[in-house]
Amino acid sequence: MKLMIAIPVYNRKKYLEITAKALYECSNINKTAIKIFNDYSTEFDNNYLEHLFNKYNTEVINREKNFRADRHTYRIMLDFLKTDNDVLFICDSDLLLRPDTVDYIFDNFTRTDGFLGLYNSDLHRDLYFDGEFVYKEDVGFAGICISRLLLQKFVLTQKERPRSMDFKLSSFLIKNGIRLMVPKNCYVQHIGFDGQNCNSSSVEFSTNFIPLSEFNKEITNKMLPIVLKKQAAMIKYLLFEDKYKKHGFMLHQPHKYFIQKQTVKKLSKIYAKSGYVK
Repeated sequence: MKLMIAIPVYNRKKYLEITAKALYECSNINKTAIKIFNDYSTEFDNNYLEHLFNKYNTEVINREKNFRADRHTYRIMLDFLKTDNDVLFICDSDLLLRPDTVDYIFDNFTRTDGFLGLYNSDLHRDLYFDGEFVYKEDVGFAGICISRLLLQKFVLTQKERPRSMDFKLSSFLIKNGIRLMVPKNCYVQHIGFDGQNCNSSSVEFSTNFIPLSEFNKEITNKMLPIVLKKQAAMIKYLLFEDKYKKHGFMLHQPHKYFIQKQTVKKLSKIYAKSGYVK
């Protein structure tokens, strides 16, 4: 199996340098093809990226303009399909990786339907659980692995200016009977709390990440005070400032709530039929 690790990059050096160091802690990283996709960053140039990622089989691709997250990810998919690699691993530039992340992909990807998420995000709902894996209602792009065949089918359904690509991919996979499988104990941790798809009102930090190296522990310990502060601010907002007072039930969006309930019922049937992992 030929694995390509794609790292979308746009500024944020403080996170990127953590991801780079964690990446090179991974065993068997030299057996992968690493491609850095620079979305027209303004904080650094190509020389900086080449120096930061100067180990193993690494290539830097620079965009001629800033495409932003969705369009940039779509172009990464197209670039992947021009290679001879079998599996695409989208490793965001604000992820902390466990040292056994690459080994886990090589050992477990063939057990899936062509999709494997490495990040058990608390913001994406669990619908089924078999002991080792959880099965999600939807997923984001951070830390996902997807086969060439599924990507080929997916990109054919997209327009040139895609939006909400992560939810479109989740919907596409579910419609085709593909399980959104994620290990209960995730192999990557989100550490970036500011950026194009981040805001100060929420924080995505999984409680299911077990730091295995000293570097993993160091970064996790630095992030925890930030996470707790942001979570406290969100709880305060929900308790005292949310004008609907019915958060969670979506009383102000009944149609969206109904559609979501129907989706959950459909997914529950799919996952119940599929049973345990193959």
